[in-house]
Amino acid sequence: MRQAVDVLAVFDIGAMSPRPIRFKVVDHGIKKTVRITDISNIEWLGAGGMTRIVYDCLTVNEGRRIRYKLFYFYHECRWELECSTDRRC
Repeated sequence: MRQAVDVLAVFDIGAMSPRPIRFKVVDHGIKKTVRITDISNIEWLGAGGMTRIVYDCLTVNEGRRIRYKLFYFYHECRWELECSTDRRC
């Protein structure tokens, strides 16, 4: 399941892609801020004129490691979060 999210990202001069720092997600009806601890992979995808960047992210919350996928739609300047089936957004 995917959800649109607000992301704080850094756009470094000369970098190919923005670097997400944290994002806001609605979890059980409550908006929470999630800090991205690590980005393990960045992949550029493009099909049908829609360029997007996929970030495999890791967050440590209360000692638990939680993995997320963040999608950045390059030409639309919007972010989406993909949640795994065992975790609600």
